[in-house]
Amino acid sequence: TLPAVERRVVLAVDDNRDTLQLVKRLLAGTRYTLVATDNPAEAFTLAEQWSPVTILLDVMLPGIDGWELLARFREHPGTAHIPLVVCSILPESELALLLGAADFLPKPVRREVLLATLDRLTGHESRRASS
Repeated sequence: TLPAVERRVVLAVDDNRDTLQLVKRLLAGTRYTLVATDNPAEAFTLAEQWSPVTILLDVMLPGIDGWELLARFREHPGTAHIPLVVCSILPESELALLLGAADFLPKPVRREVLLATLDRLTGHESRRASS
């Protein structure tokens, strides 16, 4: 018998549905399962419902600035412990880290970089087929 693979939920918040589909494809066949929303107002509800191991957050969001959402995640007792990765086309890695992000990934995100970042942040080294 083969051991069961533990699925780890990653929450992605990005108003671009194409980006969310890309992340879904990048995580396909891995131990990570994507829960995604293009509506920042749903982010806390989804975080409470799914208890993600990591949150991927875009900066340019409708209705609320991604930096503000980052601050809210860091301040909220239910999400403050979750590593948050800012994914943006804007070259703002220093600001992201200063505001409490665990890491910054420039868009477009590459599969090997995303998976290595998730593995590092969740403290799990996984075996994957090369892509």
